Amino acid sequence: MFTNHKHFKRLIVVGNYYTIIVGNYEREIRTMKLITVEEHYSSDSIGDKIREALENTDSPLLRAVNPPKATDASFDPVNEIGDIRIAYMNTRGIDVQIISYAHVLPGILDPSISIDFCKMVNNEMYEKTSKYPDRFRCFAHLPLGDSKAAAGELERCVKELGFVGAMISGRYFNTPYENPYYFPIYEKAVELDVPIYMHPTMVDREISEKYYKGDWSDRVTSLFAGQGVGWHYDVGVQLVRMILGGVFDRYPDLKIMCGHWGEVVSYYMYRLDNLNNAVSLKKPISDYFKDNLYVNPSGIINEPQFRFCLDTFGVDHIMWGADYPFIDAQNIRTMLEEYDLPDEDKEKIAHGNAERLLKI
Repeated sequence: MFTNHKHFKRLIVVGNYYTIIVGNYEREIRTMKLITVEEHYSSDSIGDKIREALENTDSPLLRAVNPPKATDASFDPVNEIGDIRIAYMNTRGIDVQIISYAHVLPGILDPSISIDFCKMVNNEMYEKTSKYPDRFRCFAHLPLGDSKAAAGELERCVKELGFVGAMISGRYFNTPYENPYYFPIYEKAVELDVPIYMHPTMVDREISEKYYKGDWSDRVTSLFAGQGVGWHYDVGVQLVRMILGGVFDRYPDLKIMCGHWGEVVSYYMYRLDNLNNAVSLKKPISDYFKDNLYVNPSGIINEPQFRFCLDTFGVDHIMWGADYPFIDAQNIRTMLEEYDLPDEDKEKIAHGNAERLLKI
């Protein structure tokens, strides 16, 4: 690889090309296309409207959806779809982002306000991304408090706005994902042949108090219960509940995406096969992970976890994700390019699987 050469000077990445400079040698080389599937956007204007609406209600979810505003220094890029984001993508060699909504999540609020806010979110994402049709696609944000309305919003977003699926972040009053309450959403996803992306959000306050609070600061507790490990276990447990609850037997064509290399529990999916004789399912538990689940790194770009997922899920069920703007993995492209895999498999992971699953 040129970057290991002792006279290597500079690598400039723009879209599907990079310019390599080694000594006095300069060459432009075509590279594989790269699509990243977990990239986030938030809107301060919508967030402010949601906060205002919550202040006028007796909502128990107020504190759970009241994170820092996107305009706080560390969150600047999340509030933008345009030159800043595209410059980052060009620098890191990312051709297309699949964008989802982050922060102040209206989808888990009371449907009396969430339905309108979710439409507002989706319309704003569509308006901003449609200016750059070659660089962005979107996941719909759904009002989970009314599953029929959520199914309708998913259909609108896919058929009218060209969205490629939906991202679900959190649960409406902690209703588990195997509950028939969510079936209209799953049915619509299967009908439209689009995936549902299950993304973490903060765990229930009672669970946080019991499992993650200790003799440390509230900030440590929040991180421990959140991006440290808590919300990863939370999504992973929901995946297992969907399997045990027979969701995938009922909807065998339901496609679920998740990040962070499968949200912890995938590492125990063969251990979970010990439950096979105790449940009435059509297949071994591990088969549902391999057949219905599609994973990506969400910016956790390291070889041991990548290697595990290759061995476990196979190249057809792995995609790539940067978790922009919360993680800036400078090796988001180079690790995949330099990994010891056939070029055909690299192309699948870099863009082919996303194009097939999301119909890009």
